[in-house]
Parts: sequence; structure tokens; C-alpha cells
Amino acid sequence: MTHLQATSAPLHTAFDCGLLDLDGVIYRGSDPVPHAPGAVAEARDHGMRTMFVTNNASRTPGTVADHLTELGVPTGAEEVMTAAMAVAALIAKEADAATRVFVVGGRGLRQAVADEGLPVVDTATDGATVVVQGFDPELTWKDLAEAAYAIGRGAEHIASNLDQSLPTEHGLAPGNGALVAAVAAATGKQPRASGKPAPEIFQQAARACGARRPLVVGDRLDTDLEGARAAQFPGLWVNTGVDGPTQILQAARGQRPTFLADDLRWLSRPHPVPERNGQWWACGEAAARVDGGTVVVRRDGREVALDRDRQLTLDELRAAASATWTAADAAGVDNALDADFPQISLVDPGGSALAR
Repeated sequence: MTHLQATSAPLHTAFDCGLLDLDGVIYRGSDPVPHAPGAVAEARDHGMRTMFVTNNASRTPGTVADHLTELGVPTGAEEVMTAAMAVAALIAKEADAATRVFVVGGRGLRQAVADEGLPVVDTATDGATVVVQGFDPELTWKDLAEAAYAIGRGAEHIASNLDQSLPTEHGLAPGNGALVAAVAAATGKQPRASGKPAPEIFQQAARACGARRPLVVGDRLDTDLEGARAAQFPGLWVNTGVDGPTQILQAARGQRPTFLADDLRWLSRPHPVPERNGQWWACGEAAARVDGGTVVVRRDGREVALDRDRQLTLDELRAAASATWTAADAAGVDNALDADFPQISLVDPGGSALAR
């Protein structure tokens, strides 16, 4: 299904393992996302196991686990699955006797490649057959240039992920995809990519967790939620990272979440599903429909178009998402909204805008 689903039980009961993204879900840079440590603790207390699945390939699982523990989320290295691990496994699966790997990335990627027993070369002139590139904030022009030289000599370019941006405590910063794009622009060759949204990283994490009913949790549609769809796992979107309510309403079929939430506290709550009544979709006291590319919500007996009122409650977002996705599917398009549809925010029941 590509529409929202309901759970009468809390998610931590309906699913046995949460496959949680990190950046924008658990932390932003060095700071925890509000409510995240307590929400993870409550879900674990009720029996939900956790695996932390990240496209950041710069750090080792042990380093990631230590960071999470410092932030109030006690974690062991065995609970971390990184894109570095996924891409190293991919290269190892395809390797032959001639394979030589040039690593452009941080300690996490280097360790993952070494753990797979792959031979590593230090420069572009050492016969590299594969250039593997992962995020590292310490990368320099020289590193990117050396990668370009190796690719120019015939090496294949494989990226751990193609995330264009990275949420930090200061805002969005260039992600691995932005740095990969620089190398691709220099060489004229587009790389393959592992990590999200490819399904393998989620499937590996689910196997490591022993999950029979895994739930993917993330903030990005084009990585976390698209990857959940690709792996055929349900996905929970949280409004604490990159993509906001406007992106939810415009979501393509292959990127739609199964559940919507303000933050991770909704792991411990049931989720209602909107119901259709003619042109209207209703969720609790909220109702929404699409009229000529505009979302209309019903408030206090009045119809309000979102080009004038740019805030939604969570139930209004659920209703509006059902309305826009249904309209898009009926029209055979990914987005049923006007091209200039305004950016909207999610509000709490008290009416104040939720910080993201």
C-alpha cells in the first residue's frame, strides 16, 4: 500500500525492531533531537529492539555507538549499521583477484573495507580498480582530485550514499552526495551508490536485529522512506530533520511514509488512519480535500485554503496527505499540488509552530 495505515496499538508493540536513522532523527550534529533519548528508552522498555541505520560512512560503528551513549541512548556497536558497511559488502561480493580499492572517506569506511578483507591502495597510480567514496568532514581537494585521477585511469566509482545535505546543529550542510557530485563533474562519469535508499542496508539491519516485523524511522523521503518502500518495510516519518510537511504532501508513490509523526514520541502511541467521505478525508476532528491544486482544510465550520493559512496539525497533515496522494494517483502524477504551493509547518495542539 502507498497510503497511510492505522495501528490500534503503539508502534513499539506493533513492530519488534525499529530501524532508526540518526541525522535528523536522533541527533543534529553533536546535539540530541528533543525527546529522542527518552522516546527510544520508552520504546525499548516495551520490548522494541533498535538498530541505528545511517548513510554517514565517516565513523565506525563503535564510534557511533559511543556518541549515542553520550547523548543518553545507550548503544552497542552491534546495534549500528552504516552505509560504509553496506558498500564494503557490495564491493566484496563483486570482487575478484584483480580488485584494488582506493578509499576516499573517513575511518569508518576504511575499517569497513578492511573488515571485508579487500586490498587497499594509497594513490591513484597504484592500480585501483574501484574508488569508494564516503562522507568525511576532513576531506580535501587533494582527496577528491586523487579519486578523479583513479577514475580517469579506469577505476569504477562507487559511493556509500548520495545524500546531498546533512542536518547539523547549525542547519543543513553539504552531504556525501555533494562531494561525490564534484568528482563526477570532473570525470564525467556517474557513480553507483550503496546505502539508502537501496534496500540492502535495511535488510542487513533487520537480519542483524533478528526482526520479523521491522519499522523504518526517518526524516528524509528520498533516502529513509524510499528505502523502506524498496525493502517492503513500513516507514515512520518524523518532523525533526530535512523533509517537512510540504514534502509529505508532495511525496511520490515510492517515497510515501506509512505513518506520520511530530517526533519519536509517536513510537509509543497508536496511529489513526484518515477515512474518505466524498471529496473529504477526515482524521479525528480534522478534514482536508484538494481543490484545483490547493489543499483545503475544514476548521470551526469554515473551509481554509493553505495558500492563506500555512500551518497544519498532525491530524490535518494526515488527512491532507491522504487527499493529495489520492488526487495524484487519480491523475497519474506524483504531485497533485500547484507548482507554487507554499511551504507549511506542523503545529502542536496548542497552535504553536513545532521547531525543526
